[in-house]
Amino acid sequence: MEIGYKKYYMNTHLIFGVLWLGLFFAKILLSQEKAHWLDYGWLLIAALYLGAYLYQKKNGYLSIEDGVLRIHDVRRKQMNLEEVTQFRYFAGDYILESTTQKIKINTHYLDAPSLQRLKTELAKHGLEPGYTKPVQAGTE
Repeated sequence: MEIGYKKYYMNTHLIFGVLWLGLFFAKILLSQEKAHWLDYGWLLIAALYLGAYLYQKKNGYLSIEDGVLRIHDVRRKQMNLEEVTQFRYFAGDYILESTTQKIKINTHYLDAPSLQRLKTELAKHGLEPGYTKPVQAGTE
């Protein structure tokens, strides 16, 4: 199950990408001087923003498949939901912790239907804010 971003969050990457691309072409086309190599930095920034937009559009913010939650960003974090020992809600973030890692899900990025799907999927695995699984002695 894929959970996507709010439209306006994704569109900001598209808008900034087009803006930087427009600035690059304006500089190249309207300038009387030859383009300096630093001017191509604007093109690089545009490519990064547009790449982020396309990546987010294709992959969404997160996905849950076969009991594994994956955050689709640069770090590519993932966690098996069966290994969650603590689940908290703080300042708009769902915080899932296991004995080895911690994942934060920013709920401000999600639209209402996606947030509801996330809550439903987490509830299927017995996870609700305030959940704490006792850690057995000897596993620390």
